[in-house]
Amino acid sequence: MAAQNTLKVTTHMIFGYNGPAAGDKTLLTLNPPSSYARRVPFHCHPSKAPKQRPREGLRYRDHIELTEDLEIQKRNHPDHPSRSNSTTIGGGGVEWGAWLGFSGKEETLTSSALALMVDMFTNLPIILPRSERKGLSTRCAISLDGAVSKGEFYSWFPTMTLSIEFKAPIPRPSKFYASRTVGLYSAGKFIGHPRGRHETYVEVWTAPTNIGEGKPVDGWRDKQVCLAISTQMNLAIPFDEASKKMDRETTRL
Repeated sequence: MAAQNTLKVTTHMIFGYNGPAAGDKTLLTLNPPSSYARRVPFHCHPSKAPKQRPREGLRYRDHIELTEDLEIQKRNHPDHPSRSNSTTIGGGGVEWGAWLGFSGKEETLTSSALALMVDMFTNLPIILPRSERKGLSTRCAISLDGAVSKGEFYSWFPTMTLSIEFKAPIPRPSKFYASRTVGLYSAGKFIGHPRGRHETYVEVWTAPTNIGEGKPVDGWRDKQVCLAISTQMNLAIPFDEASKKMDRETTRL
Protein backbone atom coordinates (compact mmCIF):
# COMPACT_ATOMS: atom_id res chain seq x y z
CA MET A 1 0.00 0.00 0.00
CA ALA A 2 1.15 3.55 -0.68
CA ALA A 3 1.46 5.98 2.24
CA GLN A 4 3.22 9.35 2.03
CA ASN A 5 4.73 8.38 -1.35
CA THR A 6 6.21 5.18 0.08
CA LEU A 7 5.33 1.81 -1.44
CA LYS A 8 5.02 -0.86 1.24
CA VAL A 9 4.86 -4.55 0.36
CA THR A 10 4.50 -7.25 3.03
CA THR A 11 5.16 -10.87 2.02
CA HIS A 12 4.57 -13.97 4.14
CA MET A 13 5.83 -17.25 2.66
CA ILE A 14 5.55 -20.78 4.04
CA PHE A 15 7.60 -23.49 2.33
CA GLY A 16 6.95 -27.21 2.38
CA TYR A 17 6.92 -30.41 0.37
CA ASN A 18 3.81 -30.64 -1.81
CA GLY A 19 3.19 -34.36 -1.34
CA PRO A 20 2.78 -37.04 1.34
CA ALA A 21 5.05 -36.42 4.31
CA ALA A 22 7.36 -39.17 5.51
CA GLY A 23 5.50 -41.33 8.01
CA ASP A 24 2.19 -39.58 7.33
CA LYS A 25 -0.58 -42.14 7.85
CA THR A 26 -3.40 -39.70 7.06
CA LEU A 27 -3.31 -40.04 3.28
CA LEU A 28 -6.60 -38.20 2.85
CA THR A 29 -7.45 -36.84 -0.60
CA LEU A 30 -10.60 -35.96 -2.53
CA ASN A 31 -10.08 -36.72 -6.22
CA PRO A 32 -11.97 -38.34 -9.13
CA PRO A 33 -13.67 -40.78 -9.39
CA SER A 34 -15.26 -39.53 -6.15
CA SER A 35 -18.56 -37.79 -6.83
CA TYR A 36 -17.56 -35.20 -4.19
CA ALA A 37 -14.38 -34.21 -6.03
CA ARG A 38 -14.14 -30.87 -7.80
CA ARG A 39 -13.78 -31.41 -11.57
CA VAL A 40 -12.05 -29.16 -14.08
CA PRO A 41 -14.64 -26.38 -14.67
CA PHE A 42 -14.11 -25.73 -18.40
CA HIS A 43 -16.53 -26.80 -21.11
CA CYS A 44 -14.39 -26.85 -24.25
CA HIS A 45 -11.20 -28.89 -24.74
CA PRO A 46 -8.28 -26.49 -25.51
CA SER A 47 -7.50 -28.30 -28.78
CA LYS A 48 -10.91 -27.18 -30.12
CA ALA A 49 -11.02 -23.73 -28.56
CA PRO A 50 -10.37 -20.83 -30.98
CA LYS A 51 -7.46 -18.58 -30.02
CA GLN A 52 -8.36 -15.04 -29.06
CA ARG A 53 -6.20 -11.95 -29.12
CA PRO A 54 -5.41 -10.84 -25.52
CA ARG A 55 -6.83 -7.42 -24.74
CA GLU A 56 -5.10 -4.21 -25.71
CA GLY A 57 -2.80 -2.69 -23.11
CA LEU A 58 -1.15 -5.90 -21.91
CA ARG A 59 2.53 -5.41 -22.64
CA TYR A 60 3.11 -9.16 -22.70
CA ARG A 61 0.14 -9.96 -25.00
CA ASP A 62 2.48 -11.21 -27.76
CA HIS A 63 3.85 -13.85 -25.38
CA ILE A 64 0.57 -15.49 -24.33
CA GLU A 65 -2.31 -17.42 -25.89
CA LEU A 66 -5.87 -17.12 -24.60
CA THR A 67 -9.29 -18.60 -25.24
CA GLU A 68 -12.16 -17.67 -22.95
CA ASP A 69 -14.88 -20.16 -22.02
CA LEU A 70 -18.07 -18.83 -23.63
CA GLU A 71 -20.34 -21.13 -21.62
CA ILE A 72 -19.03 -19.64 -18.38
CA GLN A 73 -19.53 -16.15 -19.79
CA LYS A 74 -23.18 -16.93 -20.56
CA ARG A 75 -23.81 -17.48 -16.84
CA ASN A 76 -23.10 -13.76 -16.30
CA HIS A 77 -25.90 -12.62 -18.61
CA PRO A 78 -28.59 -10.42 -16.97
CA ASP A 79 -31.28 -12.93 -18.01
CA HIS A 80 -29.44 -16.05 -16.80
CA PRO A 81 -31.15 -18.12 -14.06
CA SER A 82 -28.16 -17.48 -11.80
CA ARG A 83 -29.25 -13.86 -11.26
CA SER A 84 -30.69 -13.19 -7.82
CA ASN A 85 -33.84 -11.45 -6.60
CA SER A 86 -35.66 -10.73 -3.34
CA THR A 87 -36.61 -14.40 -2.92
CA THR A 88 -33.13 -15.80 -3.67
CA ILE A 89 -31.12 -17.51 -0.96
CA GLY A 90 -27.44 -16.81 -1.63
CA GLY A 91 -26.44 -16.68 -5.30
CA GLY A 92 -25.18 -13.64 -7.15
CA GLY A 93 -21.73 -12.72 -8.39
CA VAL A 94 -20.01 -13.44 -11.69
CA GLU A 95 -17.63 -16.05 -13.10
CA TRP A 96 -14.86 -16.12 -15.70
CA GLY A 97 -12.77 -18.88 -17.23
CA ALA A 98 -10.16 -19.36 -19.93
CA TRP A 99 -7.36 -21.57 -21.17
CA LEU A 100 -4.18 -19.49 -20.90
CA GLY A 101 -0.74 -20.43 -22.16
CA PHE A 102 2.64 -19.14 -23.25
CA SER A 103 2.93 -18.68 -27.01
CA GLY A 104 6.59 -19.67 -27.15
CA LYS A 105 6.79 -23.41 -27.76
CA GLU A 106 9.99 -23.64 -25.73
CA GLU A 107 8.29 -22.22 -22.61
CA THR A 108 7.28 -24.49 -19.72
CA LEU A 109 5.15 -24.09 -16.63
CA THR A 110 6.91 -23.29 -13.35
CA SER A 111 5.72 -22.45 -9.85
CA SER A 112 6.81 -18.85 -10.33
CA ALA A 113 4.80 -18.70 -13.58
CA LEU A 114 1.70 -19.84 -11.68
CA ALA A 115 2.16 -16.89 -9.31
CA LEU A 116 1.88 -14.62 -12.36
CA MET A 117 -1.03 -16.50 -13.92
CA VAL A 118 -3.27 -16.25 -10.84
CA ASP A 119 -3.27 -12.48 -11.44
CA MET A 120 -4.25 -12.67 -15.14
CA PHE A 121 -8.01 -13.07 -14.74
CA THR A 122 -10.67 -10.56 -15.80
CA ASN A 123 -11.78 -8.42 -12.84
CA LEU A 124 -15.33 -8.54 -11.51
CA PRO A 125 -16.27 -4.93 -12.48
CA ILE A 126 -15.29 -5.59 -16.12
CA ILE A 127 -17.56 -8.64 -16.35
CA LEU A 128 -20.60 -6.78 -15.06
CA PRO A 129 -22.98 -5.22 -17.62
CA ARG A 130 -22.79 -1.46 -18.14
CA SER A 131 -25.87 -0.90 -15.97
CA GLU A 132 -23.93 -2.27 -12.97
CA ARG A 133 -20.67 -0.39 -13.66
CA LYS A 134 -21.81 3.13 -12.85
CA GLY A 135 -19.18 5.46 -11.48
CA LEU A 136 -16.19 4.21 -13.47
CA SER A 137 -14.18 6.59 -15.67
CA THR A 138 -15.04 6.76 -19.40
CA ARG A 139 -11.75 7.47 -21.16
CA CYS A 140 -9.02 4.85 -21.20
CA ALA A 141 -8.10 1.62 -19.51
CA ILE A 142 -4.98 0.89 -17.48
CA SER A 143 -4.05 -2.76 -17.57
CA LEU A 144 -2.79 -4.72 -14.58
CA ASP A 145 0.81 -3.99 -15.57
CA GLY A 146 0.20 -0.24 -15.83
CA ALA A 147 -0.06 0.09 -19.61
CA VAL A 148 -2.63 2.61 -20.89
CA SER A 149 -4.91 1.85 -23.82
CA LYS A 150 -8.19 2.86 -25.40
CA GLY A 151 -11.05 0.48 -24.91
CA GLU A 152 -14.43 -0.22 -23.37
CA PHE A 153 -13.27 -0.53 -19.76
CA TYR A 154 -11.86 2.53 -18.10
CA SER A 155 -10.36 1.77 -14.74
CA TRP A 156 -7.25 0.33 -13.13
CA PHE A 157 -7.72 -2.57 -10.73
CA PRO A 158 -4.64 -2.66 -8.48
CA THR A 159 -4.14 -5.80 -6.38
CA MET A 160 -3.90 -4.85 -2.72
CA THR A 161 -3.77 -8.31 -1.13
CA LEU A 162 -2.93 -11.64 -2.77
CA SER A 163 -2.65 -15.10 -1.27
CA ILE A 164 -1.66 -18.28 -3.15
CA GLU A 165 -1.85 -21.89 -2.01
CA PHE A 166 -0.11 -24.38 -4.25
CA LYS A 167 -2.31 -27.47 -4.29
CA ALA A 168 -0.35 -29.99 -6.40
CA PRO A 169 2.99 -30.37 -8.19
CA ILE A 170 3.07 -29.44 -11.89
CA PRO A 171 2.83 -32.74 -13.84
CA ARG A 172 5.35 -33.61 -16.52
CA PRO A 173 4.04 -33.00 -20.06
CA SER A 174 2.22 -36.07 -21.41
CA LYS A 175 -0.86 -37.05 -23.40
CA PHE A 176 -2.92 -35.80 -20.41
CA TYR A 177 -0.98 -32.65 -19.48
CA ALA A 178 0.09 -29.64 -21.52
CA SER A 179 3.60 -28.23 -21.27
CA ARG A 180 2.84 -24.49 -21.21
CA THR A 181 -0.92 -24.04 -20.73
CA VAL A 182 -3.26 -23.83 -17.72
CA GLY A 183 -6.94 -23.31 -17.11
CA LEU A 184 -7.91 -20.20 -15.14
CA TYR A 185 -11.28 -20.03 -13.36
CA SER A 186 -12.31 -17.03 -11.25
CA ALA A 187 -15.38 -15.91 -9.35
CA GLY A 188 -16.29 -12.75 -7.49
CA LYS A 189 -19.36 -11.77 -5.49
CA PHE A 190 -18.83 -8.48 -3.67
CA ILE A 191 -18.06 -4.87 -4.63
CA GLY A 192 -18.25 -2.09 -2.07
CA HIS A 193 -16.65 0.90 -0.41
CA PRO A 194 -14.02 2.18 -0.31
CA ARG A 195 -12.85 2.62 -3.93
CA GLY A 196 -14.88 -0.18 -5.48
CA ARG A 197 -13.15 -2.80 -3.34
CA HIS A 198 -13.84 -6.30 -4.69
CA GLU A 199 -12.63 -9.81 -4.00
CA THR A 200 -11.65 -12.56 -6.45
CA TYR A 201 -11.28 -16.30 -6.00
CA VAL A 202 -9.05 -17.99 -8.59
CA GLU A 203 -8.31 -21.62 -9.47
CA VAL A 204 -5.40 -22.66 -11.70
CA TRP A 205 -5.84 -26.04 -13.39
CA THR A 206 -3.69 -28.25 -15.55
CA ALA A 207 -4.64 -28.31 -19.23
CA PRO A 208 -4.87 -31.53 -21.30
CA THR A 209 -3.18 -29.93 -24.34
CA ASN A 210 -1.85 -26.58 -25.41
CA ILE A 211 -4.35 -24.28 -27.13
CA GLY A 212 -5.11 -25.43 -30.67
CA GLU A 213 -2.90 -28.52 -30.39
CA GLY A 214 -3.52 -32.25 -29.93
CA LYS A 215 -6.95 -33.80 -29.50
CA PRO A 216 -9.20 -34.99 -26.65
CA VAL A 217 -8.17 -38.27 -25.00
CA ASP A 218 -10.70 -40.44 -23.16
CA GLY A 219 -10.72 -39.59 -19.47
CA TRP A 220 -8.91 -36.27 -19.85
CA ARG A 221 -11.27 -34.49 -17.46
CA ASP A 222 -10.65 -36.87 -14.55
CA LYS A 223 -6.89 -36.50 -15.01
CA GLN A 224 -6.77 -32.73 -14.56
CA VAL A 225 -5.72 -31.35 -11.18
CA CYS A 226 -5.95 -27.97 -9.51
CA LEU A 227 -2.41 -26.61 -9.22
CA ALA A 228 -3.13 -23.54 -7.11
CA ILE A 229 -5.87 -21.41 -5.65
CA SER A 230 -5.69 -17.69 -4.94
CA THR A 231 -7.75 -15.08 -3.15
CA GLN A 232 -7.30 -11.40 -3.86
CA MET A 233 -8.61 -8.00 -2.90
CA ASN A 234 -8.57 -5.37 -5.61
CA LEU A 235 -9.66 -1.75 -5.94
CA ALA A 236 -11.30 0.04 -8.86
CA ILE A 237 -9.45 3.28 -9.56
CA PRO A 238 -10.93 5.55 -12.28
CA PHE A 239 -8.49 6.47 -15.03
CA ASP A 240 -8.53 10.20 -14.25
CA GLU A 241 -7.34 9.60 -10.71
CA ALA A 242 -4.75 7.00 -11.68
CA SER A 243 -3.46 9.17 -14.52
CA LYS A 244 -2.94 12.16 -12.23
CA LYS A 245 -1.00 9.99 -9.78
CA MET A 246 1.18 8.68 -12.63
CA ASP A 247 1.85 12.27 -13.76
CA ARG A 248 2.88 13.26 -10.22
CA GLU A 249 5.22 10.26 -9.96
CA THR A 250 6.78 11.07 -13.35
CA THR A 251 7.27 14.73 -12.42
CA ARG A 252 8.95 13.83 -9.15
CA LEU A 253 11.36 11.48 -10.94
